[in-house]
Amino acid sequence: MAKTYQVVIVGGGMVGATAACLLAEKGVSVALIDAGEPMADWPSDTYDLRVSALTLLSINLFKSLGIWSDIVQLGEQAVQKMFVWDHFGSGELDIDSADAGEAKMGSVVENRITVSAIWKKLETLDCCDLFTASELEGFNTDEEGVNIELSGGEIIRASLLVGADGSNSKIRRLSGIDDYGWEYQQKALVATVKPEKSHQNTAWQRFLPEGPLALLPLRDDLISIVWTSNTETTDANLQLSEGDFCNALADASEYQLGSFELIGERGAFPLKLQFSSEYCQDRMVLIGDAIHTIHPLAGQGANLGLKDAVTLADVVLNADQANRDIASQQVLRRYERQRKGDNLLMMGMMDGFKRLFGADEALVQLARSSGMGLINQSTFLKNQICKYAMGI
Repeated sequence: MAKTYQVVIVGGGMVGATAACLLAEKGVSVALIDAGEPMADWPSDTYDLRVSALTLLSINLFKSLGIWSDIVQLGEQAVQKMFVWDHFGSGELDIDSADAGEAKMGSVVENRITVSAIWKKLETLDCCDLFTASELEGFNTDEEGVNIELSGGEIIRASLLVGADGSNSKIRRLSGIDDYGWEYQQKALVATVKPEKSHQNTAWQRFLPEGPLALLPLRDDLISIVWTSNTETTDANLQLSEGDFCNALADASEYQLGSFELIGERGAFPLKLQFSSEYCQDRMVLIGDAIHTIHPLAGQGANLGLKDAVTLADVVLNADQANRDIASQQVLRRYERQRKGDNLLMMGMMDGFKRLFGADEALVQLARSSGMGLINQSTFLKNQICKYAMGI
């Protein structure tokens, strides 16, 4: 007989693992399925190319789960300030969390560190079974539950199936849920570099003609870069020698942090906006990148997904405590209603910012640069932007 759980989550990344943790900690039986084997340790002199700028809201979530201290021990970097400037004119924006009454805006953390800390917590929870190096092959739904077939031939059963399996979600595809959006014809180049000058706990971002260059402060006084350009430009930058690449990076950042030394490899990924009109079907629900992928301009992708995880856990736990069917359409639609508006707003804002700062018309550039200058003169507006960046 197939082992039965209340919830089966496919995808053990940051969002899926967090959802599993939130549910299992409250006594809901959960199975977490991941195609890989999350890293438990790594050489101390290496750095993950994938990082997330976690808001205070996300940090407080991890504190509530009792894992933030582990993340801090493994390596997080506080972000206290943000400096944004435009390639056109003199427009710039200088924001300090202290002016908003907070010690920091958030933290930059390598994804492997966050995921490792969450999985370490999951291993202590009796209500959670972890399936690694295992993939979902298919599933079928009946009135009382979902039968889920795994790649090793094992079949497990759940009341609710959660798809946290990324932008190419197999669960979304097998469910026949359409996704909409468009390619940006851009790639984001990611790398870890050592700057000549201190990063000053500051997130630096310059808007260039082809896209933004973000210089995110990282542990050990390093910088994680996310450099968005047209696909051809990014591919060319990947082929540059280390010296030529570092020179190009210093030039693109106007030497705000001096020269750079490349640490490790470079990588790149194509950018797109993607969203699904449906969040749920019979006994199945999607969270995170499985329902929304946004431009990385403000680094909000992971934080959006974590909000999905929190909201889904809340509605499931409330239903469970009331002895209602946790996978009923009434419960799942409540999650969809609570998250769809926020997700669509963030996607629209990031797409709008991308187009605004990518426009090369002289009048648009002038208005953009002047607008940044005006905002920079307003303490109220800067504090509002700061609080938004904090997620509060």
